[in-house]
Amino acid sequence: MRTDRTTELAHLDGPAFLTTLRISLPTALVNPMFQRVSFPTLLVTWLTAITLCMLAVIAGGVQAQDLGSRLPKNTHPLLRDTMPPGEVGAIQLARKPELRGVWQAIEIKGPAGMRVSMADAGQFSDDLAQARLAVMVGYPYRMRLSGLPFEEETALYPTLEIIDRIHPPAEREHRFPIPIELDEDDLDDAMRGEMIMKVIYLEDNQIADPVDTAGNPQRVLDLRPSQDALQTADRMGRPVAILRIGSRVPNVSEGQDWDAFLFGCPAWVTLKPIPDKQMLIDQGKWPATANSGSISDRR
Repeated sequence: MRTDRTTELAHLDGPAFLTTLRISLPTALVNPMFQRVSFPTLLVTWLTAITLCMLAVIAGGVQAQDLGSRLPKNTHPLLRDTMPPGEVGAIQLARKPELRGVWQAIEIKGPAGMRVSMADAGQFSDDLAQARLAVMVGYPYRMRLSGLPFEEETALYPTLEIIDRIHPPAEREHRFPIPIELDEDDLDDAMRGEMIMKVIYLEDNQIADPVDTAGNPQRVLDLRPSQDALQTADRMGRPVAILRIGSRVPNVSEGQDWDAFLFGCPAWVTLKPIPDKQMLIDQGKWPATANSGSISDRR
């Protein structure tokens, strides 16, 4: 059984494509008040214009019918949520060469006590104190989640695929990571044998609900198994990440199958922590005032 979810992240405007039919009219019809013509001439001119308009409409209909007949009747979208990890990202890199070699900041969040490890150099890394990373766009990553609620001895191995980037201010990318949030329902469903897919997308501000989500968990929309999560997210905005999590565990720990399970261990790096007030005080970087000295001395 599969559960699909789409997750809202931010706002983005989408492009529009329009088709226009252009009709050229005789000059006598554009400015008839400045020309003196007899009634028979005017009648002939009007009949000629009406005939031209009808021919243009007929020709346009024939052309549209001809274009429609050349389209396959049973069409399928290029990207679907049934594709295995890595395929969507590979297609994105082929469609958007500017994404090649781009690093994207992410932050993985979960219930209290959940530990995150990333595939690295043929094995899993040590548990990360803060799962704030920079990963490469277009590549699938294997993770290990442990310390799960009510299942301390169980580990899950989800995949994460970043299929597009966001555009934060320059030199501030580490402050605006894509949030990858897992709640207890996600983990519980996965441990019961369900396959969970979460698509994180930048919402289109033309159709998004005017809801303030600052300081709150991500909004999650549950979809029916018959709905395509990737196509739904594409209609509502711009998909940027796909998270897949189930209950399957590896039965090998080396060799070619193990390397394939880890997707070749794409590169990733940890992000520097965002300093808070106490950290700046400890480092002596918090500004002092002339009257009372350092703010850290205040009670």
